[in-house]
Amino acid sequence: MGMNKKTKKMGIVLLLLMLTASALAACGNTNNAGNGKVADGSVAPTTAATKAPKEKVTLRILGENNMEEFPAGSDVNNNVIINELRERTGFDIQWELMPKDPEVARQKLNVLMASGDTPDLIILSNKGIFGNFVQQGLLTPLNDLLESDGPDIKSTLTEEQWKSATFEDQIYAVRTVNFSSAVNGLLARKDLLAAAGVGEIKTQEEFYQALKALKAKDPSIIPYAANLAQGLSSLDAIASMFYPPVDYVQQDGKVVYTPLLPAAKEFLAFANKLYAEGLIDQESIVSKSENLKEKLVSGQAAMSTVGWYEEPSISKALAEKKPGAEMVFMAPPVGDNGAAGFSRNSTTAKYFMIPKASKHAQEVMQFLNKVTNDEIINLISFGLEGTHYELKDSKIVALLEQENIRYRVYYNMFDTIELGLQRLEQKGFAPYFEAVNKTAKHENVVNLVPPVELVDKTNQELIDLRNEYFLKMITGALPLSAYDEYVTKFKKLGGEAVVEALNTAYNGN
Repeated sequence: MGMNKKTKKMGIVLLLLMLTASALAACGNTNNAGNGKVADGSVAPTTAATKAPKEKVTLRILGENNMEEFPAGSDVNNNVIINELRERTGFDIQWELMPKDPEVARQKLNVLMASGDTPDLIILSNKGIFGNFVQQGLLTPLNDLLESDGPDIKSTLTEEQWKSATFEDQIYAVRTVNFSSAVNGLLARKDLLAAAGVGEIKTQEEFYQALKALKAKDPSIIPYAANLAQGLSSLDAIASMFYPPVDYVQQDGKVVYTPLLPAAKEFLAFANKLYAEGLIDQESIVSKSENLKEKLVSGQAAMSTVGWYEEPSISKALAEKKPGAEMVFMAPPVGDNGAAGFSRNSTTAKYFMIPKASKHAQEVMQFLNKVTNDEIINLISFGLEGTHYELKDSKIVALLEQENIRYRVYYNMFDTIELGLQRLEQKGFAPYFEAVNKTAKHENVVNLVPPVELVDKTNQELIDLRNEYFLKMITGALPLSAYDEYVTKFKKLGGEAVVEALNTAYNGN
């Protein structure tokens, strides 16, 4: 149907009014917004553009596998913590966990870095891997990014602490504070020692006699268990009676390699004696950490060197199988030469590395800068306020629901010593940590210096060589006289140059 004359005339009038209004608006707009430009001539965003949802940048993060089990229906990329983390940071975080086995994890990292299809962020603790990646030019230098996008990150560490992540005046990793300065302690069955008539163990001789008494009381009991298939750290309680149980220490103004100290030969002789007499588990050469744990949990073993964080689960499982059994962390005995004490961690931990192949280096720095926020640190540490914790007198108090987020793998992000200790208290770990922390005293110089090319390239070979020879001499596969052959091979691998390079990096001479 066509329009009548009156309707047509009204339509023309309305059109003229609209055009006039538009013209007036254009004339009255002094910054030219009407033609899409602001005063300086740049294009202004339209209303539609500013309201359009911004697509989240996806960041792939590869972290260490140090988590507890996820509840049913959740996993590392679907749980209350990471979903809230995505919401608060504005980034679509996709988290992947490395294999728990250190060697398998190292192999996976090497394959990833060689492929060019890398994560956007890698978080790990291994200084050697970090150093190797720096030497190979596989990491993004961070100085400029920290200035432009990471101002809050820069203030989390002192200038001295940043040095450990610096190579040729460039920072190649963000580092974080670690509350846990202690790792291992001497865990023992108090009830078995009492039944064998053993009191407090203070000296090397008392330690030896205690192991003998345990075996005499019950030959089915393993006096001292170890997992030597994965290195020698489970013998640290024994080694600490002879020399510091870390590879490199400062002595008399110089860095020294502890396996070359005269006391190392005495340790080998003592450990060989314990093994030959059946006081160290004869299966230890093929045992891994899970095997060691099982022997403690089942009640087969009386002592070992164990991480403080392992104790609660071991004690709980042991009590269910053997009511009345009691585990305690003992102070390590003092050696005949006065040596004592376990390793001590540096309070600067983790390496947050951005691979050079990542296309999102700036976004990674922006993400990391956001998670230095206290509220996000609390989220990662304790969950949601009102759901998982509440504040009482400015102190965080856990609620029952917090038990359902014990998997919090994202502890790998920023932290504070105060919050770390609060978490220990809430989870019931504080007594075990405190007992071990009292005996932690020796820091490895390797962890206190910037990357050193020779050290990063050679140190793992030196560790493997030491483990091979020491294990064979302890178990009798090689005579103790093979120690001289070990020293010769150490020198051939360039060990002396490594010690000198560390000495220069640490002491400047």
